[in-house]
Amino acid sequence: MKKMNKKLIINGLIVTKDEHNSIIRNGVIYIEDDEIKLIGTKDSIDIERYSIGAEIIDASGMIVSPGFISLHSHLYSAVVRSIPFSGFDDSDFSFISWMERFWYPMLEDRVTQNQMYIGSLANMLGNIRSGITTTTDTAEGSYAIPGAMDFVYRAAVESGMRCVLSFETTGRISKENQDLGLQENINLIKKINPENGRIRARIGIHTTFSCPTELLVEARQQADNLGCGIMMHMADDRWHNFDAMRKYGKRPTRYLEDIGFLGPDVLLFHCAYMDLLNDPAIFKAHDVKIAHNAESNAIFGFWPDMIPFVKEGVCVGLGTDGQTHSMFEIMRTAQMLHRLKYENLELFPDSDVLGMATRKGSEALLMEKEIGSLEVGKKADILLLKDRSAVPIFEENVENYIVSTCERSDVDTVIIDGKTILQNGEFVSIDEMAVYSESKKEAIELWEKNGWPLP
Repeated sequence: MKKMNKKLIINGLIVTKDEHNSIIRNGVIYIEDDEIKLIGTKDSIDIERYSIGAEIIDASGMIVSPGFISLHSHLYSAVVRSIPFSGFDDSDFSFISWMERFWYPMLEDRVTQNQMYIGSLANMLGNIRSGITTTTDTAEGSYAIPGAMDFVYRAAVESGMRCVLSFETTGRISKENQDLGLQENINLIKKINPENGRIRARIGIHTTFSCPTELLVEARQQADNLGCGIMMHMADDRWHNFDAMRKYGKRPTRYLEDIGFLGPDVLLFHCAYMDLLNDPAIFKAHDVKIAHNAESNAIFGFWPDMIPFVKEGVCVGLGTDGQTHSMFEIMRTAQMLHRLKYENLELFPDSDVLGMATRKGSEALLMEKEIGSLEVGKKADILLLKDRSAVPIFEENVENYIVSTCERSDVDTVIIDGKTILQNGEFVSIDEMAVYSESKKEAIELWEKNGWPLP
């Protein structure tokens, strides 16, 4: 008989992010295997009883938080980190020209399966160090299929992260490649989703300007048949709107609505250039979810506006987009972008922004019964954050501390699915330096093919 894995976290300041936004001083969390069984104050729980056979984690002087949830990433892209975003030329560019002269030919169409594996694993470790316990990934590798997702899945297994995986299906190369991409998703979904475990998959689609209508309709049908959900880039650049108007005589949201693509299992990334008079109501009517990638968008000079969607009641969470992975920076960027835009410091209050990184993320993935808050019956995805503040941190200011002050270095312990992945700032069972060493080798191989400077 398998021995039960028990953990007892004591003495922490627990930020639950439950529906009441409860914060528990001198809090206790009791975990059995992957599930939270008890949560409450130290005075309300029989510590002696639940200590028997349990690993005791003393969270004195620490903040206990739900793990963060990233709703969008291209994890494999770690192999091009620290390459200038414009490549190695000085030409001015729009986002679509950047995609066509840099991202497509030098990464997406050239990456190998092993580079996808090690890049994904390296980025997952960076995510964990940032307190991200769930990542939503869109892998790209137009000429690495079939079989690319087996390598990404391997990285997910080894990392210990909770993952929602997909392959980016695109029609920009050929009908044959388009069909291979969709089948890559279907194969992974059929392989792992029946287990309903830590790693799951969805149908991944690039976007409206690179995918013909018949592909979008087929992807929608496959997602319905498989019960897996679907995710896609949406209007991260003005080109999406120009292209949709040119081809279909309507903006992307109306076009997707008209072909029956939208629904509560649809997660759309970016949504930076939207029809703010009409799109929020359409999203709300179909219960569409948004992955807001504030820091990534800011790097490219985009200024997305989530306020009309939030006011309409649309579910908006946060994503990393692959090249950024500090959820603390992303929360601050989301907050600052909107306060700057509206010249209003009341927008995106700390509690709401922290909710976007936790509870809203779980809702966007239709996993709110499992993750996103610290409650009895939910998965034990938990962070222990250091309190290095010069002032007392308590119920009234702890969420501000997390959003405004915390850094990646403050992530002390990360528990995912009841297993301790990071403890005292060190990985428990992963050789982090070996992963980064292999990632550097694969990066050099890719850079050499691209004619980039080498060390």
